[in-house]
Amino acid sequence: MTQSYVQQELDHASSLERAAYTTLNLLQELQSSTAEVSAITMMGGSNNDANTSSDNAAAGDDNATGSNSLPSLNDMSSSANGSGGINGVIMEKSRFLMKLAPRIRRLESDTAKCLVGRLESLLTKVRHLTEEENDNDNNNSMNMNDDYDDDVNANNDDRQESSHTRQLEAERRRHIRNSLLLTISSCLRGLALLRKGPDAESAFARVAIMPILRSKLSMGKLDEGGSRGECAGLFFLLDDVATTVEDMYGPILRASEGMFANDDGTDRGSSEMAVDLVTCGVWVPVATALMADPGIKMAIFSPGIANVLQANYSALDTFLSELAGNLLARPHSSSSGGDAEEKTGDDRELGDFSHLYYEPDLNSESVERAQSRLYEHPTTVDYYKRWNLPIYYQLRFAEFCKRIEKALELVRKEGWQAEAY
Repeated sequence: MTQSYVQQELDHASSLERAAYTTLNLLQELQSSTAEVSAITMMGGSNNDANTSSDNAAAGDDNATGSNSLPSLNDMSSSANGSGGINGVIMEKSRFLMKLAPRIRRLESDTAKCLVGRLESLLTKVRHLTEEENDNDNNNSMNMNDDYDDDVNANNDDRQESSHTRQLEAERRRHIRNSLLLTISSCLRGLALLRKGPDAESAFARVAIMPILRSKLSMGKLDEGGSRGECAGLFFLLDDVATTVEDMYGPILRASEGMFANDDGTDRGSSEMAVDLVTCGVWVPVATALMADPGIKMAIFSPGIANVLQANYSALDTFLSELAGNLLARPHSSSSGGDAEEKTGDDRELGDFSHLYYEPDLNSESVERAQSRLYEHPTTVDYYKRWNLPIYYQLRFAEFCKRIEKALELVRKEGWQAEAY
């Protein structure tokens, strides 16, 4: 993936964002014109009713019939005070926009489809880039271990050249990542302008999160480290999912939260947020995957063993309560901030504007608001209803009764000095 190709992608996404803004203006003009025509029609009808009663008394039923007709689109001089001419202009504008209405709606649909398609393509590129970086890091680590014994005979110039090459490669990847982040942000803003936030969230869940879940979520991974049915690997599986999502898409999630989250200090539902990737893009597909598969749902929510059910509940409750913080917290070794901030104006290359890129300003209150949206989402309510707590209480009650009966039996046989517990 060359830098020129990434720049072309950014230019294309910026053009789509401008197209979304133009479409939004056209839609607002169409709605405003329709409302004005409705108001004029209602006012014209009431005025005609008043004129009808006076004309009937003076000139008879023939003139009354003519005064009952609604104002014509071509009539621009129906009033002596000039309001008729203004109304005529409004009606003419409305007629022109009504002719364009099908094309405006088609433009809205096509722009949204292009933005969603571009967003899916970019998210796929981000995943492939992250996987390539992880593979390269692993290979470099193996090569360094293999060459450790040969360092004594190695040339210092060769080592410096190799180190410089790795730095250039890391700089190239950082630039590509920043450009991809800018491009994805443009797509998200365009979809938000068109009020297509659910489409962006669905695309993120489908292209970014579901491949991670398909590769990590299985009964084998769920029971890893224990007997079948114990779900001993649930905690580590959920932690691995959260870590992978943050590693691949953490900058995108933070940028989206910074652009679209409410910053007025109030706790609002996710329905008032234009694009909510943390809730609808990450948590909803994870919860759906856990609740959709019959085997996994039975193993997690209704295991039939009280200790297993308690451990599963604790693992998922910990995952959910820390999800917003894990996804939105900036890592200490951020690949997008540290290198760019250390460079001064003289050290930056010509055309390097990375220091001017948007950086989301997220704090603890931002994380708390995101966490509140997670708890308030309908999927979370449904998730809590899936826990078979009556069975859990029955199992615990049976366990306590058994322990009490055992204690009573020991006391009956050995007296009050018996060690019942």
